[in-house]
Amino acid sequence: MSLCNKFYILGFVFALNSAFSQVVGTPYIVTDSRPILDQLGVNPSFAFSTRKLREGYTGFALRVRRSTDNAQADVAFDNTSIVSDNSIVTVAIAGGGLAVGNTLTLASFRSGSTLFVSIWYDQGANGFHGVQTTTARQAVFSLNVIGSSNQYASLVFTGTSKHNVTVNQTLPVLLGSGLRGSVMMIANIQNGVTTNNSFGHSDISDNNIRWSTHMNWPDGTNQMYTDLGSSTDAVRSFLNDGTVGLSRNKQYTIVRATSSKIVRVSGIDRNNTSLGVTSRTWSAGSTFGVGLTTGSLDVSFNQNGFTGNIPEFILFPEPLTSPQFTLIENNQILFWGAY
Repeated sequence: MSLCNKFYILGFVFALNSAFSQVVGTPYIVTDSRPILDQLGVNPSFAFSTRKLREGYTGFALRVRRSTDNAQADVAFDNTSIVSDNSIVTVAIAGGGLAVGNTLTLASFRSGSTLFVSIWYDQGANGFHGVQTTTARQAVFSLNVIGSSNQYASLVFTGTSKHNVTVNQTLPVLLGSGLRGSVMMIANIQNGVTTNNSFGHSDISDNNIRWSTHMNWPDGTNQMYTDLGSSTDAVRSFLNDGTVGLSRNKQYTIVRATSSKIVRVSGIDRNNTSLGVTSRTWSAGSTFGVGLTTGSLDVSFNQNGFTGNIPEFILFPEPLTSPQFTLIENNQILFWGAY
């Protein structure tokens, strides 16, 4: 090889190394900037958020109703892929001089009114939206209430008002064998004054058959209960107080496999155990509530719902593996400023 060619090759290698150089002593980290569902590559049963979760999703984030005239509008993500005052909204139900199809910014539509959520749109492939047509049960939509510096939007639920959205699909459709599944969510839980049934469903014919979570049970000890198949499991709760999860932005991972469950708060194991139920048959008409456990705990026992903020809630139809749920955990913790 000629001396000229050697210098050419060495120069190319030096330039290539310089292009990918880093500060000495720091690890080389490749950041994946795609939305989290694209990174994961697993289709959820449904996925709700006030940020964009899938690049290919072209729909709206949610539908809001304003208190002054009951006009409703579908809210798009802004050019940074979140819901903000800069989001463009499309009027879906006329009111206050606005006609169906009119477009304006969320700030203009809001215009000092309180906004309530009538639909939380599913960003997955199924179109299993969370809907609430009863106005008294619609969660409040608020900007700048969650995140490391309260920079993001969230649904704000009041348990005594039974605020929720309901997915009108049966549990055998949403969960593997009506039993297996994974919840990945962000929540800022506030103390309620009575029982706090946060999401899921309880069977009308048998109250002990549940796929439900009480994110804190305000009985003086603030336990978090996970009843993922039944309410008769021996190990089903842990202390979720101000040190662990109350009044804090936290990430929650809840995984139900065939004969075990994993419950984690911001990446820390809290209530992992073996379970005996290996399948579950539900009464006809089961649904899934976010903000309230639908079914017998609501209808028969008149218990109340979640109190606090939920900006993101994703349900998967099977148990995620450790690398899969860890990927989502880290993404949710970082984005939402959970700790």
